[in-house]
Amino acid sequence: MKKLSLTSSFYSLPIEVFWYGSLKPTNNTVVLLKGIYGLHNPNTPDSWDMSLISACKSSYNFICINTARLNEVFPSDTPEAFAGKTFQQECEDVKKGFDMCVQDKLVSKEHRIIIVGNSFGGTLLLALPTLFQKAESIIMIGSGCGKSLTTTKPLLSTMSSEESFLSSLQSYAGTFVFIRGTNDTVVPKDSQDKIIASAISARERVVCEIKGAAHNLSGGTIDRTELFSRLLAYCTK
Repeated sequence: MKKLSLTSSFYSLPIEVFWYGSLKPTNNTVVLLKGIYGLHNPNTPDSWDMSLISACKSSYNFICINTARLNEVFPSDTPEAFAGKTFQQECEDVKKGFDMCVQDKLVSKEHRIIIVGNSFGGTLLLALPTLFQKAESIIMIGSGCGKSLTTTKPLLSTMSSEESFLSSLQSYAGTFVFIRGTNDTVVPKDSQDKIIASAISARERVVCEIKGAAHNLSGGTIDRTELFSRLLAYCTK
């Protein structure tokens, strides 16, 4: 694993980028975007991102990005660590992280990019068309596009409009996959449906509904890591 660091516009705090090179030579590169306030921790083998990396490290390179946060003051994965940060700054951090991998020649035009956006990670991706248009495949997990008019939570209160999210996806021509649990009570189904319906130009549009699964896909009828592994193989077939 290689760790890179660069500076965010959010109080000039660090952005962390983790590069996991495949055990075998490959151009298949997966970008993992975690949910809201999510933190990639290489020392948590049971987390969904590390479980997937461990299961697929022979066939794919992986990129994980920890956006800037006030982790010297508050716990890293709490809303308080993002106090004062805008949605746009969060988007900028993700783009800067990916661009750093390009600058360091970890990623090139020859690479087949697959972007996995978990929940809010998928929402962020919708606001980054210059990034997702580089991807051969997009996999979203329980993501939404709606903005609450009453929320005061960091990042959520400054989100872009629903229309801008959806219009950016309409021209995407790669493979689009959306995964959700039938028992998701976090993101409204109609918000998810709007994203799916907007992928009108996708080469393939695949919807996976996991019976009995919650928003984080727990409690479902299939193991998450096994499902993600199969979908990565499908996207790079």
